[in-house]
Amino acid sequence: MVRLRRVSLERRQGNMEGAEALLMEAIRDNEGMPVSSFYSVKLARQVLKVQKNLIKARKILLDALEKDPDNAKLYANLLEMEFSADVRQNEGNTMSSFDRALTSGLPLETKIIFSQRRVEFLEDFGSSINSLLTSYDEHQKLLNQQMMRKRLLENGSSDEADEKRMRLEETAAGGNLAVAPTAGITPLMAADVSNSGTGAYNYNTWYQNYSGYGYQNTWNYNQYYQQS
Repeated sequence: MVRLRRVSLERRQGNMEGAEALLMEAIRDNEGMPVSSFYSVKLARQVLKVQKNLIKARKILLDALEKDPDNAKLYANLLEMEFSADVRQNEGNTMSSFDRALTSGLPLETKIIFSQRRVEFLEDFGSSINSLLTSYDEHQKLLNQQMMRKRLLENGSSDEADEKRMRLEETAAGGNLAVAPTAGITPLMAADVSNSGTGAYNYNTWYQNYSGYGYQNTWNYNQYYQQS
């Protein structure tokens, strides 16, 4: 893209203000379109990596999320930036980023990815066992919602198959036709919601390894930790 090449040219010449201005112009020119969020990520990364300004980079992504609150890539990049800082000093901002994603309008399957990553973050770097246990419990609730949704889809498919079978029997009975036994008919099963699009989100490589986890293999932290 010509604009990004101009940004790179300004950066190589040491003109950081010019590079930033070009990206800001791109964000304004494409406001309301997905490409605006794309440029916001580019700008935030440049501010973080070149200017070493985490606070400014965070604000850029938060502003982008206000305009595009259902963009999973924005949440993923925000978390990646928070992780780049000292986790001991930045735990609060990291947790706020997780909470922002989990209270958004993102699909359930996407929230499960963020929720699992939050549990792992707290297990590896968290300072509070109570926060870990709370996050674990909330993760289980999301998994239960996913299971309930799957069952509703399966039951709905079964009900439709039963209705279709009854209509065929009534039609056959009205025409004095012989009806074959139907007790052995296997209900049509709905597609597993766990495969309903999680892989379609092209996250950063930081998240891609988590999309294939078997979420039904739940953990039992309570056997190791006791609530205080």
